[in-house]
Amino acid sequence: MAKKEIGICKLTGNSGKFVKSHIIPRALTLPRSGGDGFAELGQRKRPKRRFDSWYDIALVTLAGENILTDYDTFAIGELRSLQLIWQSWGPMKKLAVTGFEQISGTPNGIRRVQFNDPKKMRLFFLSIFWRAAASDRPEFAEIRLSHSQMRRLRNAVRDQRTDLADNFFPIVLTQISTRGLTHNHGPISDTKMPVKIGKLTSKPLRIFRFYFDGLAFHVHLDADDEAVEGMRPMLVGPTAFTTLPTVTWEHSWQARNMADVLADAEHEFPGAASRADGRGNL
Repeated sequence: MAKKEIGICKLTGNSGKFVKSHIIPRALTLPRSGGDGFAELGQRKRPKRRFDSWYDIALVTLAGENILTDYDTFAIGELRSLQLIWQSWGPMKKLAVTGFEQISGTPNGIRRVQFNDPKKMRLFFLSIFWRAAASDRPEFAEIRLSHSQMRRLRNAVRDQRTDLADNFFPIVLTQISTRGLTHNHGPISDTKMPVKIGKLTSKPLRIFRFYFDGLAFHVHLDADDEAVEGMRPMLVGPTAFTTLPTVTWEHSWQARNMADVLADAEHEFPGAASRADGRGNL
C-alpha cells in the first residue's frame, strides 16, 4: 500500500486509510442528463471536461466519511422533498410549490420552508464548509480560516453539535426559481454590501458563497449580534422555519457569473470551452 494512502483523518484526528470524499456531495453535482460530461472553467486555466465533481483523496478516513455521509443522506432527502434543488422538480421549468410567492413585476420571490431537523440541516451546510476549508484542492483555495476557527468548526461537525450559538457561522439560503444551466461552481469569498431600509443601513458582511443545483448558501464570517438578529428569519438552524429569497436564473448572480467566466475563457482560450463541453453549445 502506498504511503500516501495512510494518514491522519482531518475530521476525526485518527490514523487510517484515506477514502475518496466529495467536497460537495456527488448527488448534488451530477453530470448532465444522460451522463454527459461538463466543462470546467475558471481560474484562468484552459477549460477541460469533467465527469465527476470535486473530491479529495487525503481528507478523511472511513470513520470521517461515515459522519459526512450521515449528514449528506439526511440533507439530500430534505432538499429534494422541499424542492429546493432543480433535480427534484421533474419536468418543471420553474418553481411551483405551496408557500412560494413571486413578487409581481420582479424576478424576485420569497418562500418559507420547514426542515424536519433544522439543527442537523445547519450542520450539513457547515460540514460542506468544513470540507472546503480543510481540503487542499486548488478549487477551494478561497475558503480559508484561522486555526481557531477551523478547530471550532471541525469539532462542531465531528461531534454533531446542536447547541451552537446563533452567531457561529450563520447560514442563509437563496434559491434560483427557474431552471438554468446545469453546472458546478466552486465556492468563493465575497462581501455582502450594505442594504438601506428606511433610515437604517446594514453593515457590509464577509461571506463564503457556495452553490449547487440551483441553490446557493452563504456562510457569514463576522456577523455580530445585531446582524444575526436582522437575519434571524432567514437563518438555517435556530428556528423551525427558514425564510429564503428566490431569484430567476436569468437575473441571478449565478447566471451573470457564468456569462463572465465563459467570456473570459473564450478570450484566453478561443473555442476551448465549447470543446470541453463536448456538444459545442456553451
